[in-house]
Amino acid sequence: MIRFFTTALCALFSLVLLAAPQFLDRRLLFEGAESYVFYTQSASSQAEMLFADAQNALSVKRSATHLTGESACFLSAEQAMAQAEKYEAQLLFTQTTGDVTDYYYYSPRLGAGVTLRGKSVNLHISLRGDAGCAGSPIIFGGY
Repeated sequence: MIRFFTTALCALFSLVLLAAPQFLDRRLLFEGAESYVFYTQSASSQAEMLFADAQNALSVKRSATHLTGESACFLSAEQAMAQAEKYEAQLLFTQTTGDVTDYYYYSPRLGAGVTLRGKSVNLHISLRGDAGCAGSPIIFGGY
């Protein structure tokens, strides 16, 4: 009986050790935002979106399965643009549609990107007025 419990305890401990690094490494990419969207299942506009406010963003991200991206909205455009500097990103191109200006970047510090205009993009910053959003690899669902 003791051998059974010892074996079961060792197996449980092994599972915890395997799962812990994945759980603990899930930090927010964009700290200090007002709201967050986490993308799962797909790295395209077909992604499932999980919405969170600043208070529950980390727990929502940690509970997401098959995470493929993240975006965050800031009250100031300066906070959104600061994400490019934080990740040492290189500006690839910009695009303006109506009152929204989109900036597309590549950062070696972020994960894989998506191909847009023949370039690998993994940081997207979108500004409207005094506010802005940042997303990786890009912002889905509009801003």
